[in-house]
Amino acid sequence: MHRTLVCERAVLDRADGSAKWTQEGSSVLAAVYGPRQAKLQKEDAERAVVEVVFKPRAGLQGHEDRSLELEIRGILEGVIPLGMFPRTSVMVVLQVLQDDGGALSCALNAAAAALVDAGVPLNSMFSSVSCVLTSDRRLVLDPDALEEQAAAARFCFTYPHHFDLTTAVPAAATGATTASPGADDASATAVVGESVLGSRCVGAFSGDELLDAAALCRRGCERVATFARLSLAKSLQAAGGA
Repeated sequence: MHRTLVCERAVLDRADGSAKWTQEGSSVLAAVYGPRQAKLQKEDAERAVVEVVFKPRAGLQGHEDRSLELEIRGILEGVIPLGMFPRTSVMVVLQVLQDDGGALSCALNAAAAALVDAGVPLNSMFSSVSCVLTSDRRLVLDPDALEEQAAAARFCFTYPHHFDLTTAVPAAATGATTASPGADDASATAVVGESVLGSRCVGAFSGDELLDAAALCRRGCERVATFARLSLAKSLQAAGGA
């Protein structure tokens, strides 16, 4: 079961796009800079360069944080049409504000919202969900930190999705959006692709358990995508009425 989601967009003035994504006790602030002229040593004449900075809640970056940067960068390189912006860079800075489980999926969802806020073209929208395999071999969606610590295995899957903003726009318009997934308007149903954009799996698990975890996270991504659609529609409506 998903925890309550909150998404705030355009929260930073100096970034080209920004968003704060919260999953109850976990929260990540994302800032996007670019596409802009790349530094000479990083410039690619044929495509844009994606840079990701993942900052932990406290302290200096560790090996795990740098590993997450590579994971996130690989996913973003798969959805941004890099060939449209040669000799440029797109930098995504992710600051963990709170971490009560699911920090990677929270960061990826924050990045997706910030990229849209920055107006960066995407081949596909995407959403990310975490789950854990408990010691008694049950799968739990969107776990908190205690559930992650006690788990036999941890999973994070990211899937592409699409939705049509012209089908229905909610009447309410606020700067911040709060919702419990599953309670959204039925017209906001999202279509999640079958291909996996990225996955991170840690622990001991069987092949069947891996497939079950992927299927569970894909169903979870439908709810996250539906919420993202509602959040974006409200933000656009609020901007239009400003």
